[in-house]
Amino acid sequence: MIDNLIKAAILNKQIYPEFRNRPELVIQSLGTVAITGFSSAIYLHYKGTVINPESDFARLQMMTVAFSTIFVGMMLWSFINNTLCGLMGGDAEFRDTIRSTGIAYGPGVGLILATIPIVGDYILLITLAWLLIAVTVGVKTTHNISLLKAFFPSMMGWFMAWILLPWLMIIGPYFTNSMVD
Repeated sequence: MIDNLIKAAILNKQIYPEFRNRPELVIQSLGTVAITGFSSAIYLHYKGTVINPESDFARLQMMTVAFSTIFVGMMLWSFINNTLCGLMGGDAEFRDTIRSTGIAYGPGVGLILATIPIVGDYILLITLAWLLIAVTVGVKTTHNISLLKAFFPSMMGWFMAWILLPWLMIIGPYFTNSMVD
C-alpha cells in the first residue's frame, strides 16, 4: 500500500490502470484515504489547540468529524468526477473512479506536516494543490480522457471536498461558534 501511495504522490500514471482493473485494491484506496483523514485530524487538532486551548472535548469531536469528512469528501469528489467525466466521454465505472481517487489521496499525508509552525500554512496550500493534481492525473488516466477534460470535474470536486465540505462540517461549527467553549 505504501508503495502505491508513494507512486500516486509522485504522479506515476502507471498505477491507475492497475487500480481500475483490480477491484480488490479498494482496500488500499480506502487505507490511503484513512491516512489522509488521520493526518487531517491531527492538523485540525493542532489548529484547534492554537485557537481554543480550553476545550478538549470539542477538539476530539472536531478530529472525529474531520476524519469522517475526508471520507465523505472523497466519495463526493469521486461521484462528481465520474458523472462529469462520463458526460465528456470517460469510460470508467464509478467503482473504478473511487479506487483511483482514493489512491490519489497519497499527497494528503502531507497535511500532518502543516502543523510545523511558520511554514505550516504554506505546506497546507501545497498539499491541497498536490491533491488536486494527483486526482486529476488519476481521473485522466482512469477515464481515458484529456487532461483538460479531467481538470474541470476534478477542480469542482476538489472545491467541494476540500473547501466547501470542511467549511460546513468543521471550520464553521467549531471555529466560529462561541458556545463550543
